[in-house]
Amino acid sequence: MIIDLHLNGKTVVVLGAGNEALKRIKLLENEECQIIVLGQKPHPIIERLAKQNKIILKKTKVTSTNFIKDYKPFLIIASTSDSLLNQKIVQTARKMKILAYASDSPELSDISYLSRIDIKGTIKVGISTSGASPIMAKKIKSKAEKLLGKLITENDLQLIKIQKFARSESKKYISTQDQRKKFLYSLMSDKRVKELLKDGKYKRIQAIIKKMVKDWK
Repeated sequence: MIIDLHLNGKTVVVLGAGNEALKRIKLLENEECQIIVLGQKPHPIIERLAKQNKIILKKTKVTSTNFIKDYKPFLIIASTSDSLLNQKIVQTARKMKILAYASDSPELSDISYLSRIDIKGTIKVGISTSGASPIMAKKIKSKAEKLLGKLITENDLQLIKIQKFARSESKKYISTQDQRKKFLYSLMSDKRVKELLKDGKYKRIQAIIKKMVKDWK
């Protein structure tokens, strides 16, 4: 099962501070979570991220799983050069009901990293081989990226933002989920919204949505 973890406001601990750890940190950067990195010899980019206050860096050598009790994170990413330690971290975290991932043993981890396509920060598409072949996942991602670039239009991206606004407004006035869903579908075929969308008049669309939702029965 593929899911999208919501890490907003959560604490994620990354063990190790080398190239492998850096890859994972880059994937976490836009997740609005607190990233704590524990490593003895950090990569220069990791040092820079710490100076920019984008992550918390603790220069220390991790030799046991004791740190888990100190930080109690939502997710642990073990990317040390010690494979046995990585596996031990995953096993200990699991007992404490904490999600864990080992970079060198994805098949033993609680999560799998997808080869992700990000379309203007609005649409995310994941390609997964369930850890069987990260290389093939990247290759397929490259093919899919080209196709999606042609299929998904700017109009689609703006409709997503409009739907997000409409969904928020509908919760204020429409009490049932079924009726909210019907309201959101009605927007997709509304002629006024379609015409205003062509002209990029988003504030006018928002005004129409506010009126429509108040009048919805």
